[in-house]
Amino acid sequence: MHKNEFKINALCRTLKVTRSGYYRWRYQHYKAKDGAGLRADIKRVFLESRRSYGAPRIYRQLKSEGIVCGRHRVARLMREDGIVARRRRKYKKPVSQQRIQPVADNILNRAFHVKERSTVWACDVSYFWTRNGWIHLAVVMDLFSRRIIGWSMSDRIDKELTQNALNMALQAREPGKTIMHHSDQGAEYSSKDYRKLLNDNNMVISMSRKANCYDNAVVESFFKTIKTELTRRNKFNTKDEARSVIFEYIEVFYNRKRMHSTLGYLSPIEYERLNSVN
Repeated sequence: MHKNEFKINALCRTLKVTRSGYYRWRYQHYKAKDGAGLRADIKRVFLESRRSYGAPRIYRQLKSEGIVCGRHRVARLMREDGIVARRRRKYKKPVSQQRIQPVADNILNRAFHVKERSTVWACDVSYFWTRNGWIHLAVVMDLFSRRIIGWSMSDRIDKELTQNALNMALQAREPGKTIMHHSDQGAEYSSKDYRKLLNDNNMVISMSRKANCYDNAVVESFFKTIKTELTRRNKFNTKDEARSVIFEYIEVFYNRKRMHSTLGYLSPIEYERLNSVN
């Protein structure tokens, strides 16, 4: 965090005001006469987003801080200053485990907009390249808020990888009610041990159609986002380095800070705070 940010946080604590309130007061008569002030704020928000925000999200953040600006002007100044959000790097996909016959129908049927927390959990596995080989990430997402509530990393794609992610979600939520569990048809989700874990926790099994990524599009989108924002400029030297960076991205940035357009440009945790009843 920049030294000025520490000063602002300290000032806000002393005055007992929020940061957004401070910025709203600071910029209530803000007019970017020469654009220098607006350019500085655009760069600040861009860096705070870990170089991941494009013009729409930067505009939304500036607006939430009370800064008077237009979306098209923000986009133009970003182009002039060479500020570009990270784009996805392409990798060759590692060989996964053999798929078996599906054990469940596609009950979810792409109904991704969920009105209650802990009603539908969507799960999937993806991969990251390091100079020491591949590392695999399994996640459990609550479709209500798009929050990653369970995750696990391993050198291999196996039943332990996905079971650990699901157990983390169960411990975090302690749902106590029936939940739909949606995933693809991978062997790690179709195994007897994994299905037993689902049945023991009174979960309804839903599976995407074979080789149809659109049936689990929300989690696919999350993986696209994390790869875009972590790997465009980063090359992981070791698996431990990848684990550390991915952990910090999920728990510190994605769940708590990253704006989500589907959630009205709120972070998953902020969306849950404002909308959850349980």
